[in-house]
Amino acid sequence: MLTIILLILNFTLFILGFIFIILDLKNYTENRYSNLKGNELPKRSSKSLLFSLVALLLAVVVSLAYY
Repeated sequence: MLTIILLILNFTLFILGFIFIILDLKNYTENRYSNLKGNELPKRSSKSLLFSLVALLLAVVVSLAYY
């Protein structure tokens, strides 16, 4: 039962990562000519990276349960 809950949480985190990437790309195309700092990750991209890394870590933990 715990594995199913973790798999649902993992799937949700991956979907959130993709949603934030899409929103960031949409925001970039809308604000293409605004003055952006070149060395910083946009806020949505950093959240997407965080969600993706947590989902990847959670996928490894869930896969250990099957070992």
